[in-house]
Amino acid sequence: MENKNVASLRAAHDAFSAHDFARAAQGVAPTGCVVDHGRGLTANSRAEFEVWLQDRAAMSSDIRIVDQEYIAVGDWVTARFRAIGVQDGPMPPFPASGKPYSLDVCEVWRFGPDGLAVEGHNYSDGLGLLMQLGHLSAPA
Repeated sequence: MENKNVASLRAAHDAFSAHDFARAAQGVAPTGCVVDHGRGLTANSRAEFEVWLQDRAAMSSDIRIVDQEYIAVGDWVTARFRAIGVQDGPMPPFPASGKPYSLDVCEVWRFGPDGLAVEGHNYSDGLGLLMQLGHLSAPA
């Protein structure tokens, strides 16, 4: 039987891949805090987190999550996956490249007793993404 917090996070990831951002954000408490460590951004509410999710699709209209793996311990769930797609929209300050990408992501979430995420941390390889998209050159 799957851990209830893993099931909640898996459902959110599936909703994200289906581009149902409102449903994907429903797993976060109304005042939950989600930190995008790679970009130095913090969403301080469910509503702000939904906008953060929408911004991902603005740079890649076919973005989806694949190869998910989940580990749960107590109130915490760690997820490892890849976000894949084509950058067909801008990723400020960079224009659309039209190139495919595969972004390695690790997320760490803490769930409250009501089953909603109260805290989330997103870590990804932004430098590798920018190199895949041709916005930065690989180091010499």
